[in-house]
Amino acid sequence: MAALHVPGLSLAVLRDGEIILARGYGHANLELGLPARQNTVFAIYSITKTFTAVATMMLVEEGKVSLEDPISKHVSGLPRAWSQVTIRHILNHTSGLPDWRDYSSKLRDVASEYTKAEVLNLVTGLPLTSPPGERWNYVETGFFLLGMMIEEISGATYDEFLRKRIFTPLGMSDTRLDSRADIIFNRADGYTWQDGGYRNAIWYSPTLAYSTGGLVSTVLDLAKWDAALNTEKLLKKTTLDQMWTNARLNDGQVVTQTGLGFGLSPFTKDNRIHRRVGHVGGAEGFASAMSRFVDDRVTVIVLSNAGQKGFTISDVANEIAAHYFSNK
Repeated sequence: MAALHVPGLSLAVLRDGEIILARGYGHANLELGLPARQNTVFAIYSITKTFTAVATMMLVEEGKVSLEDPISKHVSGLPRAWSQVTIRHILNHTSGLPDWRDYSSKLRDVASEYTKAEVLNLVTGLPLTSPPGERWNYVETGFFLLGMMIEEISGATYDEFLRKRIFTPLGMSDTRLDSRADIIFNRADGYTWQDGGYRNAIWYSPTLAYSTGGLVSTVLDLAKWDAALNTEKLLKKTTLDQMWTNARLNDGQVVTQTGLGFGLSPFTKDNRIHRRVGHVGGAEGFASAMSRFVDDRVTVIVLSNAGQKGFTISDVANEIAAHYFSNK
């Protein structure tokens, strides 16, 4: 942690769905000297997409949407050029949608509050970057649209839907949409390393991160999330299997270099070729990894308040997991 300039970190290791290690290291807040603990709340950024994907597949199982539905069927006001983009394309990042992050410099301030229309207006006048299903490209815009779809179909806000259907049933009491205004107990502050010292990181408005990266959580709550994804509490096994199957392009090519299924990533290329399902997240001040090593029955969850530069949290999760593999 000292070498990589990581001020604080929380870690949980599970075997067969049971926690065998959960603790914090370093500091959640440097200015007050507050230690990171197992119940420290971190921004998890793109791990949020796993929740958005599961919420979407809940609606699919209920027959309220189809994976082949164009997203424009459920979200009004989208450009005609996007009419062929389906929910399946969005989930596996083959939509060809332009990424609003590429145009975020047009925003007045990333910490400000924005309407969903203001975010989408950054890209709705742009053409697709490629025909849907033609090419894999990880973009935020699609999962932003899925959050809007969930709200439209359910009649609840994104946060309310997750709370009712996922957080409360699983006892995830410390997981929620981030808010600068609300008091969130045990919340960590984010930091970056600059000019030989720590600096307070830029805070991104949850109205920007939203259903793509707006959640905060703890390793204990994410352990409950991992356990639920190992059962049929939320989705059928056949649905879960589909979610962590590699994407396939229009020409039949399987996308293996990225390892993204439906918001849950089936990695096979690293860590001694141990099969891994999960997701990582990060932005200024925070980095997160949730990795389940399927054949080894080991899951590692790492949350930190360190900026991503020079610090690859998936590597940290891999090295920790390898310590628990029976066939190192």
